[in-house]
Amino acid sequence: MKTVIFGCGFTGTQLSKFLPEALCTELPELCSESQIPFDFKDIETWKNIPHFDQAVVTFKMTDTGLAKQFSKLLEGKKTIILSSARNFSNSEINELISEKNPLKSNPRSMAEAQFTNQAVTLYLGLIWGYSRNPAKWISEGRIKNGEKLINLIHVDDLCKIILYFLNHYQQGESFLVSDGKPLKWSEIAMKSNFNLKSQEPGLESRQFNTAKLLGTLPKDFQFHKP
Repeated sequence: MKTVIFGCGFTGTQLSKFLPEALCTELPELCSESQIPFDFKDIETWKNIPHFDQAVVTFKMTDTGLAKQFSKLLEGKKTIILSSARNFSNSEINELISEKNPLKSNPRSMAEAQFTNQAVTLYLGLIWGYSRNPAKWISEGRIKNGEKLINLIHVDDLCKIILYFLNHYQQGESFLVSDGKPLKWSEIAMKSNFNLKSQEPGLESRQFNTAKLLGTLPKDFQFHKP
């Protein structure tokens, strides 16, 4: 099976280590010899994509018209769309959200809706691992509120989940993806002997119900702990 990883950012680069035979795309101005020059916003570069059987789209799409055309390029292929759980709406602070929560009417949701019936869509929590370290973010002062809940997924766990869905394809399904154990930022801070100020969080503080994901993955699947 020939695989194309669309996007060579943090997740795409790590995924290529799990799929060494896969082809990766990169913006033409940044492209190396081993990569495919591709720019979602430049349809002419789409011609650079060779024949493939399955695709993982790691970049953010916000143009509905281009997304509709892109969906035709991916038609008949096993396709994984990586999205953000921030696309789900909630009405309460620290609400337990699931795939049944409504999606926000924003450009990203509308663009990704073009793939609803043909792809597996993974709505991701905060990706961490290697250079992306939650404790480091706290030490750098990037995290302001210790009371805010965060739902994490290690990049290697995400890669294994992507591989699982490529091998056990569930066309048209969507899944919330995290380790299933929401934490307060203050809990992460304490492990590294940091203190964070605490104040009432906003609606961005949620919990993920990952029962659908856990009921699909092998029962012995193990998540990294932050």
